[in-house]
Amino acid sequence: MKARPILLSTVSIVTLAAAAACGAAAARSADTTHGAAVFSGAAAVPVALPAGSGAASSNGESLAAGGSTSAGSSSAGSGAGGSSASLSADTSAGDIVLGSPGADVARSVTAAYTVPPGMFLASFDTVIATGVALDGYVISSQTSPNAKGRIVSGQVTLAIPTASMASLLNSLPSDFTASSINFASVDDTSSIVDLNARLTSAQAHLTALQGLLAKATALDDITTLEQQIEDVETSIDTDQGQLNSLTQAVTYATVTVQLRERGAVTVAAHVSTGPSVGSGVSKGWNNALTGITVALEVLVTAAPALVLLLIAWVVWRLRRRHAAPAPAEATA
Repeated sequence: MKARPILLSTVSIVTLAAAAACGAAAARSADTTHGAAVFSGAAAVPVALPAGSGAASSNGESLAAGGSTSAGSSSAGSGAGGSSASLSADTSAGDIVLGSPGADVARSVTAAYTVPPGMFLASFDTVIATGVALDGYVISSQTSPNAKGRIVSGQVTLAIPTASMASLLNSLPSDFTASSINFASVDDTSSIVDLNARLTSAQAHLTALQGLLAKATALDDITTLEQQIEDVETSIDTDQGQLNSLTQAVTYATVTVQLRERGAVTVAAHVSTGPSVGSGVSKGWNNALTGITVALEVLVTAAPALVLLLIAWVVWRLRRRHAAPAPAEATA
């Protein structure tokens, strides 16, 4: 009777061991198959291509999409599929893609590029022409020469319609090598809303004052109302000027493009550090020399006249001595 339970226990243990062995084998088989699939996927990843090629831009697409690597991979693999396809079309050539931050945000960018040797002026003109073609205009510019006097570096600041800021950067020639591109923005929404509210209130106040002035008859009332109207009009002009400035900043982005020929060395500009003791002594010495020189010139110029005057004085003295009468003799 006792042998039967022992036999049943042994059979159960053997059965469980066999089931565990079968499960382990199945797991190893699944792992091997999955590993092969993963390895196949990794092997299918294309090799790196030169910058500007379509396949090599999948990383840039994923960054532009907000860091979604899978979207960039599916776009590169299939070449189709809604927003991923359009994103690929926008960034396949390495174009800069900017978002739309809002209607009342002022935007700016400072981009530095190196250009081929001897091509600064042509590149400079290209940047300006590209900006003007996008309905922009030049705000300011400055250039620097090398030791031989040839202009090799400089920058130009343009006002470009905000919607065309990226188009300007993407339209620059392929021989421009970017060394830095820095964007900035300022949200002027609250300031614009505040100025509009103040202008509306001031206009209503001005209308009321003008109505009172039309009905006023006393001289004191007329004088007071005219002064108040002048103050309100000044406030309106000030607020309107600020609003126009903000509107201009929002409508037109500020784009500064810095250019330098590759390998060019510019002449360092002399920066004045203000007056010093050495410069003061040097200036005083120069002034003393100038004074002595002027005195000598005056003396040399007046010498002939002084000689003539001296001769005339001597002659006059001699003639006066000879013309003097002899003293009278004393009489007894």
